[in-house]
Amino acid sequence: MRTEIDWPGGRKVAVLVTVALELWAPGHCPAYAPMAAAWPLPGIDDTHSASWVDYGVTTGIWRLLDILGDLPATVGINGLVAERYPDTVMAVHHAGHEIAGHSWTQDVVPALLDVDAERDNIRRCTDVLERVTGVRPTGRMSPRSTGSKHTSDLLTEAGYRWTGDHSDHDLPQVLPTAHGPLVSLMHGDHSDVRSAAAGPYAYRDLHRALLDQLLAAPGPGVFHFTVHAHVGGRPFLAGMAGQILDDIRASGDVWVATHAQVAEHVLTRLGGTTP
Repeated sequence: MRTEIDWPGGRKVAVLVTVALELWAPGHCPAYAPMAAAWPLPGIDDTHSASWVDYGVTTGIWRLLDILGDLPATVGINGLVAERYPDTVMAVHHAGHEIAGHSWTQDVVPALLDVDAERDNIRRCTDVLERVTGVRPTGRMSPRSTGSKHTSDLLTEAGYRWTGDHSDHDLPQVLPTAHGPLVSLMHGDHSDVRSAAAGPYAYRDLHRALLDQLLAAPGPGVFHFTVHAHVGGRPFLAGMAGQILDDIRASGDVWVATHAQVAEHVLTRLGGTTP
């Protein structure tokens, strides 16, 4: 069923900028890390890949904060990041960006957990983000965007208002759960992890073409721009990200909003009520 929605001020496109600030548990690393992908060494600690991931929290996030400037973003943060780098998380918060839950670590995927372990994972990540920033997150994205059959109910049980785990609609949907409505905000198809293999210029041009297409369509639409601090926070890709953000700034018919702002707008327009 098609969801009818419009954006504030009659804007044609809502722009959701997502930054992922991630860590893997000790002994784990992403399969797409350059050395892990090109020359895997099974059964040993991949110190190079671990160091490659750490770039996001030591360097990449600071570059992305500079590039974002006053554009609001939603930053999905693992609980381990907040535990190890609280000052970095506070800097993101003080810059005015929304902080979203993103599991304890990237290798803890909800679909692999039983319901009690998943509930504990949500609680643990929520608590550390609230303890560090003083603000309880209202949205959450699972690693790999792969929740379990229990995730939506567990999120509203914990007071969450939106999820980034579904990719079956162009526009936001309101999901019924056992504890009230939950807004589903589709995850972007063209993140730096999945699209940058074609090269930084192709990554930039793809987003430019997508934004132009959405602005030319009847609307409403949603433009997703997703960047990972340990990937797109590196100099060349960050430069391309900056050009994409400049295109967004120059577009007069867009509403740049956090996920939380879009979720609350959708709940108001579509009749959702607070659990």
